[in-house]
Amino acid sequence: MERQMLETQGQQRELTLNDRCDSCGAAARVIATMLNGELLFCGHHGRKVKNVLVPKALHVYDPEGEFNLVQ
Repeated sequence: MERQMLETQGQQRELTLNDRCDSCGAAARVIATMLNGELLFCGHHGRKVKNVLVPKALHVYDPEGEFNLVQ
């Protein structure tokens, strides 16, 4: 099984003030790139789904370390 890649820098897509959590609409802190698009999460919802999200995502952009994972 291929190991998940967690990106904390070097991502082409940066978070902006217009990026909102797909769950609640708060400011997004994490971008998960999936096969069919991006999912954006605030810190709360990102931490809530990280155990399911990280293994399934192609890339996870977590510039503020919301997931507390070591690269």
